[in-house]
Amino acid sequence: MKFTALAFLLLALSGMAKEYSFNDRRFQVADGYTLEVAVPAALVERPIEADFDAKGRLYVSESSGSNEPAEQQLEKKPHRLLQLTDTNHDGIYDEKSVFADGLMFPEGVLCHEGSVYVAAPPQIWKFTDADDDGVAEKREIWYDGKTLTGCANDLHGPYLGPDGLIYWCKGAFAEQTHDLPAKPQWTSRASHVFRMKPDGTQFDCVFTAGMDNPVGVAWTPEGDLMVSGTFLQQPADGKRDGIIHAVLGGVWGKEHDVLEGHPRTGDLLPPMTHLGPAAAAGMCRYGRDLLVAQFNLHKVSRHKLIPQGASYRTEDSDLLVSDHPDFHPTDVLQAPDGSILVVDTGGWYKLCCPTSQLAKPNVPGAIYRLRKTGGEIPPNCPPPSWKLAQPSEFASLVEQSQSPQLHVRRAAIEELGARMATKAGTDDSEKIVSALARAAKLPNTDRFLEHALIFALMECRDHKSLHALALQEHAGLQRMAIIAISQCGPDEITPAELGQLLAHPEASVRQAVFFGLRRNKSWRGAVTTWLAQHLLAQPDTMFVTLINEYATEMPDLLPDLGSLLRQSKASTTRQNLLNAMRLKIGQNPWPSEWTPLLRDALNSPDAVEVRAAADCVAAAKFNAEDHACESLRAASMNVSQPAMIRLLLLSNPTLASGTADQADFCIRQLNEPKDLETRLLAAQTLGKWKLPEATLSLLASKIGTLGVLERSLLLKIFLPGGSEQLGMTVVTELEKLGILPTISEALVNECFANFPDPVKSRLAKSRNAAKPGGAAQQKQLAELATAMPKGDAQRGSIVFSSNKASCTLCHQIGYKGGRLGPDLTKVGSIRTPRDLLESIVLPSASFVRSYEPVMIQKTDGSSVYGIIRNQGKNQLTLTTGVATPEVTIVLTAVKSITPGEFSLMPAGLDQVLSRDELADLVAYLMSLK
Repeated sequence: MKFTALAFLLLALSGMAKEYSFNDRRFQVADGYTLEVAVPAALVERPIEADFDAKGRLYVSESSGSNEPAEQQLEKKPHRLLQLTDTNHDGIYDEKSVFADGLMFPEGVLCHEGSVYVAAPPQIWKFTDADDDGVAEKREIWYDGKTLTGCANDLHGPYLGPDGLIYWCKGAFAEQTHDLPAKPQWTSRASHVFRMKPDGTQFDCVFTAGMDNPVGVAWTPEGDLMVSGTFLQQPADGKRDGIIHAVLGGVWGKEHDVLEGHPRTGDLLPPMTHLGPAAAAGMCRYGRDLLVAQFNLHKVSRHKLIPQGASYRTEDSDLLVSDHPDFHPTDVLQAPDGSILVVDTGGWYKLCCPTSQLAKPNVPGAIYRLRKTGGEIPPNCPPPSWKLAQPSEFASLVEQSQSPQLHVRRAAIEELGARMATKAGTDDSEKIVSALARAAKLPNTDRFLEHALIFALMECRDHKSLHALALQEHAGLQRMAIIAISQCGPDEITPAELGQLLAHPEASVRQAVFFGLRRNKSWRGAVTTWLAQHLLAQPDTMFVTLINEYATEMPDLLPDLGSLLRQSKASTTRQNLLNAMRLKIGQNPWPSEWTPLLRDALNSPDAVEVRAAADCVAAAKFNAEDHACESLRAASMNVSQPAMIRLLLLSNPTLASGTADQADFCIRQLNEPKDLETRLLAAQTLGKWKLPEATLSLLASKIGTLGVLERSLLLKIFLPGGSEQLGMTVVTELEKLGILPTISEALVNECFANFPDPVKSRLAKSRNAAKPGGAAQQKQLAELATAMPKGDAQRGSIVFSSNKASCTLCHQIGYKGGRLGPDLTKVGSIRTPRDLLESIVLPSASFVRSYEPVMIQKTDGSSVYGIIRNQGKNQLTLTTGVATPEVTIVLTAVKSITPGEFSLMPAGLDQVLSRDELADLVAYLMSLK
């Protein structure tokens, strides 16, 4: 891969002024730095993480190159820890010893007080070399998390904190149980940063998140904790990974069931810095900068910390960038001489990072050294100067809690909260609550300061005091007290008080009540009557949101939505009421008294209301004897209705059974309409009916004319089975398209279960002819890549959005597009052209992290194939396809969960697009950086 002239110009303008070449890799280095090799690949082939001991020796964890499942690596323990020495002090390490071998995947190294701590999930090991011969003779488990998941991201670190405690990161979403201060047998599935004294005492949790993988930890000169990691949000708008300012008691990441039960101070705290699909790994502080190793983006970035309010913002730039796809930095650290070491693990890893789909164990890494050539070299990780000396005088602390400097105010409030935790219920606690109340009334409160105040109020655990604060007249204080009291367990707040707060003129106060209602069941029953009265009087967005949440989480508490719909005149309110009715009913029978309301809504002049009513009809489980259904059945054949509305009505099995007219209408929608949504719904609706064999033969011949998404849905029409001739016709069409081997086995078995044995035999033979990622497909890919013409990105953007490719239905770029598949906003910065071509032509050859399909076998014998979007304690939610809703399955109904072989993205796009269109599409995706 070559840098373009424009890329060189942009790097030069951004301060990336120097170019270096080592080990067939080219690097751009920020102005003011030089680059050299500190540890050649001949000494360490696959380094992962590193740290220095007090004598300046470098300890490096090294991979064997294994990508076997985590459980197998735990059994075999094929990795090791090396001790490296620079014997002639020239800056290049030239001697090594195997300090400890027989390790599980070693994901962190810490040298401390003569021992070396290594994170090797599920444990942190402590190795000691008492005779200093370069080999640890003492091995002991210092900590055992007892969980190991598929990506082995259960454990990262450890790191030495400025308080003398050892910190480490818990990733993945496996359940762990620990004894916390005042919380014995505390259980959580969320991600965390934990800490403990080196002697194994004083275990505590400082950080909670719904992110997949916190990795790097560093502290500012003021002692604030920073954490780098992945999946701080569901990928969207080019955002995914980032850096967090991790204040005590904060909760970050994406909304996820793993956060259930964890106290919250409001909305999730925001990341400090967004990094996109970086696979953010190791991080260190260098003066006032944070340096982050970005595995996916082949670079080390730097982030200048700038105080902002009670937190920070960063000014971001690149320190080191490579154009080589196998340069994967995993760690960055400051050496004793003030230089910076960058650990490149090479090309071996492919377990879970999306740019490492092809394992390259023979592509070695190396460790590089960056030297600062100008200006002052920062001291080697000096101990932080805490911004707030913990004063012995309570009066001084109270004074600082009122400081106009928000960072000082936050630090004082955090200390007040810490004192509150040990003095709750005493005279001192009343003084602390009073000080916190005064601080809450001060202006210029940002989210981090608000968090500190609410968390400190929660620590008092004094319902009476919090109750009084919630009813004061200062809106800011009310909001904080309401959130705090909602997190402290049951409280005797009255319906009248809740009604008063819900009617508050300040939206922030009402939002705090809604937050409490979602998380404190003891409040819910008090608002139902009041909500029904208020909705018609003031149908603002927040109340509609609350109704929709009630519909999914607390349907029995909803007021009579049918009565409200009869009375309501405002179109927006009617639309939202219809949506709430659909959510409330779910899979339960549709109330017969509501059916006439759907008929009336379908006749509305408002198109959005008509669509909301049609969505209700499509989802409703009607009583076949409900006479009001006749009017809905008639509406489904009303030719003046838009095609989408008619299809939604026809998709309800009570209203339509696939008559000749109904089938003819749906078949026309497969080719005539311009919008993909209509074509997909037509295919899905046809799949629900038992059609005559003549119609099935006609549809079989049309499979080749359909888009890749409609094809998979249309296969459902063959569920009832048929003659051998019909079955062979269908198989022949699928063989022509070359996609039969890539259709999931579950779907094939389901769709062809009722055909004669000769059809099944031919199916099996065709499916076994090729497998995803097999030699035949790789040969096909190589031939296609060789024959590809040069693409045009501008034309490719049109292909991406076209009905022919239908990419926007599943993939988001910027703010537009669907979210079934991975976000592609910055895909060109983490994938090569061949990677992108493979993902288009062979979508099942590899899976992007968090989009891996699974097969769920249920206890009733049925199965569901899809992508797990969320998994709680009692149920999980799957996305099963582009035109199908999410499926929720209670865990008691799950017999087994196994990895899926086939992507939800259908194969065959290379058959639909011309070579020129395919080349243009790849060029467009490569331009997205």
